[in-house]
Amino acid sequence: MSEADRVAGLISDMGDGPVFVHSDPFRAARLVPRVRDRDAYLDSHIALIRESARHRPLWLPSFNYDFPKTRVFDVARSEAQLGPIPERFRTTVAEWRTPVPIFAVAGVGGQPRYSWGENADPFGEESPFADLVAQDGVVLYYGDTFHYNTIVHYAERVTGGGPLYRYDKLFRGTVVVADGQSVSGSLNYHVRPFGTGLDYDWPRLLEEAVDAGVCQRLAGDPGILAASAAGLCDLWVRGMRDDPFTLLDEKSRRWVEPAIEELGRRFVMTDFEGPDAGAAR
Repeated sequence: MSEADRVAGLISDMGDGPVFVHSDPFRAARLVPRVRDRDAYLDSHIALIRESARHRPLWLPSFNYDFPKTRVFDVARSEAQLGPIPERFRTTVAEWRTPVPIFAVAGVGGQPRYSWGENADPFGEESPFADLVAQDGVVLYYGDTFHYNTIVHYAERVTGGGPLYRYDKLFRGTVVVADGQSVSGSLNYHVRPFGTGLDYDWPRLLEEAVDAGVCQRLAGDPGILAASAAGLCDLWVRGMRDDPFTLLDEKSRRWVEPAIEELGRRFVMTDFEGPDAGAAR
């Protein structure tokens, strides 16, 4: 059985929909032949991932974090800044890229919905992450990348509009869409509190997801995992409804819980930043 067959079997156990891939080619190095040419090496990983997806829609994060500074995101030209596989995939394979500042997704096959405009939410019900859940999609962690789990922010939105320990911040700007037109709008992103430490307890969350059966490891290669997008989000949503701080590590909880208790509400931007911070001006 080939490596692609093995990964395809893992994916099929977790769902029937699109495959969303978080990748680290160096932690998945043993799956492809070693070659000196960097592009050829990345192409080998991309070919294995595409074969493993078995003609399903394939989505990769094509995130670019410059928008809060530049206030411009160019769908065709802004590079993917989440590792070498996403950028190589974007420039050589992808058929489309969503017009999402910061959290763009590139892919082949069926394109997820997303409408850029005023108050656009990258993790709302009109986002690729909502589509991934609705379509019984699978998150593939290619190279021990569970801690890259961006879909956690969709689960946080679903639980009640946004987690208590983050606050909404509006970034105004322009997106240059695929046909070259410039479209103004604003991105509503729930950010980490400025100047603080806030982290998720990824080792525990992975253990809980595996124990719950919503995430599985590839036999013989524990750095390759797949999760049901819907199952994972449901696990986290149920956990947050019982304990709104359940996703956080202990260090973060030690300062977040008393701060929220003292305020009696969710954090807002002015708790950590001046009233003129962000793109609201």
